[in-house]
Amino acid sequence: MPRIAIIGAGISGLACALELERHGITPAIFEQRSRPGELFSHVAGTLQLMSRPIQDQVAFLHNHLHLPVKPLAPLRRIIMHTPNTTRSITGHLGYFFLRGQDEGSTESQLYSLLKTPVFYNHYADWRILAHHYDYVVVGDGIQQVPRILGCWQDILKTWVRGAVVLGNFDPNTLIMWINTRYCRSAYAYLTPFDSRRASLVLIVSESNGDEIEEKWRLFWEVEGLDYQIVESFSIQHISGYCYPPQVGNVILVGNAGGFMEPFLGFGLMAALRSGIYAGRALARGESYTNLTYDLRQQIIHALALRRVLNGMTNADYDRLVNLLTAPGIRQLIYNTNIDVLKYTTVLLDQLERLKQKIRPRM
Repeated sequence: MPRIAIIGAGISGLACALELERHGITPAIFEQRSRPGELFSHVAGTLQLMSRPIQDQVAFLHNHLHLPVKPLAPLRRIIMHTPNTTRSITGHLGYFFLRGQDEGSTESQLYSLLKTPVFYNHYADWRILAHHYDYVVVGDGIQQVPRILGCWQDILKTWVRGAVVLGNFDPNTLIMWINTRYCRSAYAYLTPFDSRRASLVLIVSESNGDEIEEKWRLFWEVEGLDYQIVESFSIQHISGYCYPPQVGNVILVGNAGGFMEPFLGFGLMAALRSGIYAGRALARGESYTNLTYDLRQQIIHALALRRVLNGMTNADYDRLVNLLTAPGIRQLIYNTNIDVLKYTTVLLDQLERLKQKIRPRM
């Protein structure tokens, strides 16, 4: 049996450990913190649109990844606000998942399934582990190791300002706001814990820690929000593209492997899948790079959309939301299993090539 070390007891590291256990391999798991899970509680949304051709993410986790993870609630409605437009869509749109250290969080659910002990409060040096173990799986959620290995490229730098708020909420509804005044080319969203409590998050692209509080204040002011805040957090986040995802005996999973797409940023499915695929590759002697091919293709497709969004104005967002919710188009995008991201990427690529051909030469 190979000797395997896992750095990080987040969702990708725990998923990897569970897959290894399923194949009779006991890894050594190292975690800097005193327990699994992110330090702040929040609700992640998994959009079916972003997971295609997977039709049902929870069924996929159960049946194909052997992860009996329970969501908070199904996602049945999305309300989109732009400066001059409010539109909504309904259907089987995805799920809400609890994240953090609370009982019932995705991390806590995975940990409850684990038989292998975790070495908590332990900083693990990947270089040292790489000499003592056959393989090292890095799932610490940061980009330090892939940067050192020379396989990381930054895609999007953002500041994330969030809070747990009290109010009256529909547990099955995701609310999004887009306005370049306070988020530039990013967005804000609200995801409910239940009917009384929700996670409210503002993401500001190409921002810094000095201005995020001003953008947060402006967001509340422009949108006329009056929720009661009970918890707050502010972090910097970097999305990137990582290739190859394995260098020597070091395997990169989760955000350390770039498996968080740069369009909406909900990376839970990609993090879980990358962890499972790492465990599967090590247990079966398969290629981790090949197993994660589809995940990287999804990131590339989302990146093409991100490049378009980076140049959009508020008027462009108004038109885009109206288009996405128009009869016929709405049904095609949200109520079918067509891989919209894939075909949109092809269309954008063709348009870019056409522009290059007709652009006058200087």
